[in-house]
Amino acid sequence: MQTQEIQEIPDWLAGAPSQLLPEPISKVNAIEHRRVTRELLDATFSAMFERVLSEMTQGRTLKSIVSEDLRSIEYDAFWRWIKRDPQRYERYKEAKELRTEWWAGRIIEIAEAEDAAEDVQRSKLKIDTYKWLMGADNRKQYGDIKQVEIAQSISITAALEQARSRVLMNVEEAVDYIEHKPTEDDD
Repeated sequence: MQTQEIQEIPDWLAGAPSQLLPEPISKVNAIEHRRVTRELLDATFSAMFERVLSEMTQGRTLKSIVSEDLRSIEYDAFWRWIKRDPQRYERYKEAKELRTEWWAGRIIEIAEAEDAAEDVQRSKLKIDTYKWLMGADNRKQYGDIKQVEIAQSISITAALEQARSRVLMNVEEAVDYIEHKPTEDDD
């Protein structure tokens, strides 16, 4: 049978356990932690925003810029941060418009390039992709315009006349029913 040897608790551990262990997280600590985290995230996003706008105007997408950032920013969180402030969102939309102009310049470069026969299909794919992106980003200037024309007129007077005749028929039927209603005397 084995005997267990009881060891004494070292002085540094026996002294004051409350000094060694962290404070339990209280509601106040959690709220303060969230506030500080939000402020830190806001400062990080603010510092990054100008660079994002600049790179977007040179043809880059928001997703590619954010994913390459060394700070490991979450794309969705950054996108929500942009949309939360109307002025910031307007600046983002302006950067998108400038990006479409950059893409238009790329299309011209690709179209004017000296291509071998096998490169033509690849160039066509690039041009079509840029054109689609431009239409999606800047519908006012580059989007497809779809117009729907309706050449049919609706006569309200005819509809009212039909409704009136139905009401009159119902009134006539009701009057006819009342006038010819069987009574108890008819039995």
